[in-house]
Amino acid sequence: MGGITVSSLREEAKEHCTSVIIGEGELLWPELLADFERGALKPFYVTNREFDLADAPMPRFDLLDPAKYNRLTVQTSRGCPHKCEFCASSILLTSRYKLKPVEKVIAEIREIKKIWSKPFIEFADDNSFIHREHYKKLLRELAKEKVRWFTEADVRVAGDDELVALIRDAGCQQILIGLESPRRASLSGIEMKSNWKSQQHDFYKEAIAKIQSYGITVNGCFILGLDGDTPDVFGDVLDFVHDSALYEVQITFMTAFPGTPLYARLKNEGRILRDRAWELCTLFDINFQPKNMSFAELQSGFLGLAKQLYSAEETKIRRANFKRMLRTSPNFGRHVRRDEQLLAV
Repeated sequence: MGGITVSSLREEAKEHCTSVIIGEGELLWPELLADFERGALKPFYVTNREFDLADAPMPRFDLLDPAKYNRLTVQTSRGCPHKCEFCASSILLTSRYKLKPVEKVIAEIREIKKIWSKPFIEFADDNSFIHREHYKKLLRELAKEKVRWFTEADVRVAGDDELVALIRDAGCQQILIGLESPRRASLSGIEMKSNWKSQQHDFYKEAIAKIQSYGITVNGCFILGLDGDTPDVFGDVLDFVHDSALYEVQITFMTAFPGTPLYARLKNEGRILRDRAWELCTLFDINFQPKNMSFAELQSGFLGLAKQLYSAEETKIRRANFKRMLRTSPNFGRHVRRDEQLLAV
């Protein structure tokens, strides 16, 4: 067993398997396979070294049946410069943000196209487009491959018009952005090293409008139950979704995952409901005591908001608003068949 959670709970994971891999798997998998062939598996495989994505092997895409998937994944980067307290992503495996060389990414795309001529790709990055010049080079090459894709980024992408135009021309259909909250008070303190998202709060709506004006939909993600949240946060999220004309929205509960600073802090504060209740780490269950509302208020407010946001009427309005905006957007329509691509998503 390996991965983010297993690396955080090595002793507990060992109760359920023969061997545990701790850290980035590429460095340890060959060693484990060699030991397996010799019949001498070790209980733990640990590395503190950093893996260079320039050495990433080509995935065996040829073993996949594309008829069974609505997307295939390619990783262009690993890590994130934002050290959010709640984050249980690859920052728990790597101490720095690192990039896969452009030629390797394109080679993987071409390998996928051998089994799926017109694929939909998810770039499995925690935060794409951090190093703009690198990604501009990648996007220019990606545009030649004529694929459709989705990725995750932060709002700073909207600050570079050339970058957003390249993202559009390279076939991007949607960018998922962790907005976390429409309230500045709730954003304050969620990062370990800075207060970057709180500082970007006033730019949120402008960033969404800019990205979507290029025909790229934004999936805005909100976390409910942050320490700055009070019972009126649910109405604030709904108002923000309406005012910003977000195309898509995702809501989850704040979740204290194993290995995160959030879990350690809430446990120290006596706010973890049941220690080691990992079955609650679903993003849709509550595993902690909220700070400024009751458990019942958080649960009922979340369910009420979900019913509103994901109703057929609300969804129809969001789709219609986006299409209406595109009719007059000067940033849309560079490609003749761009509207057909959007309708296919």
